[in-house]
Amino acid sequence: MKIHRAILVMAPFLVLMKTAVSVEDNDPMDPPPPIEPCRDVFVSFSPCMGFVEGIYRQPSPDCCRGVSHLNNVVRFTAPGTIHGNRETGRVCACIEIMANANHLPFLPSAISNLPLRCSLTLSFPISIAMDCSQFRNTKVLDAEISN
Repeated sequence: MKIHRAILVMAPFLVLMKTAVSVEDNDPMDPPPPIEPCRDVFVSFSPCMGFVEGIYRQPSPDCCRGVSHLNNVVRFTAPGTIHGNRETGRVCACIEIMANANHLPFLPSAISNLPLRCSLTLSFPISIAMDCSQFRNTKVLDAEISN
């Protein structure tokens, strides 16, 4: 059972890394994939993937700790300022990348249950149709994620 869980936890990383290093279909002039600015989000949110995709019935303690960490990143980075919006947008965009990777879609019921099951309130959006454009009110965020 531990090997099965390890495979499920590592699967999103493998898909993201495959996406990051795959250049077959990419134009050499395209910017590199946004892996580095998302590393902390990938690490924090990856334990939640099995839950939001419906594989597990409960979020793991690591999932809840990761979401709590991301909440703190968003909440304590100058809320209401461009930096606060930038962090919210960065976390949102990184989760959007995870949601769009080649794996199971997020389940609306799991997304809505995540805050309740982890006993917290989300400070960043998660949905089945991730759209983080509302946080991209400057080109700075796009440039940071592209570099």
